[in-house]
Amino acid sequence: MSIFTGLQRSQFQAYYDEEFLIEHRFENGRGFPPSYIDYVKTLGYGRLCGVWNIHIPLGDHPDSWLHRYRDWRTWFDDVLESEEVLQEAALEPDGFPELLEHAVPFASSEEDDLLVWDIQSPDKRGEFPIYALNLRTWGNFRYAAPDLYSFVEALLDGERVKSVLGTHRTPFPYTFDPF
Repeated sequence: MSIFTGLQRSQFQAYYDEEFLIEHRFENGRGFPPSYIDYVKTLGYGRLCGVWNIHIPLGDHPDSWLHRYRDWRTWFDDVLESEEVLQEAALEPDGFPELLEHAVPFASSEEDDLLVWDIQSPDKRGEFPIYALNLRTWGNFRYAAPDLYSFVEALLDGERVKSVLGTHRTPFPYTFDPF
């Protein structure tokens, strides 16, 4: 049983673009990580922990992962084209230039947080390291978790959430609201 199973609602059917979820390949030839696939298949489209939208494949829907990814990629490309001093500021404390080149955004919060995968560093299970950044502060990259399961666990823990999202953060509720 995964951490997502406890959030399922009875009689709820997750919807998503299954073909895209399974067949999509990133520039490194790998597909979506297993924890993300589990999330999509178990919960689908909705709000996680009160404020998080894990963007999933939804075809032509404007909030589909593919549409959101393209918008965010534009922001990363702008940062890559900026002066080196601005890049360094955006990447503090845990980011690095190669991360900007290969970052794959996949989730956002109502508090202007963004989650990205470092697709160049998969582990043996096919998971990509997750980094969190805040768009309000124009960066502030922090290593968040090795997979989506661990990220959700960190959101629920009073101390871990501070190391992932900043010292001003408090634990999030263990909830999922489908859209």
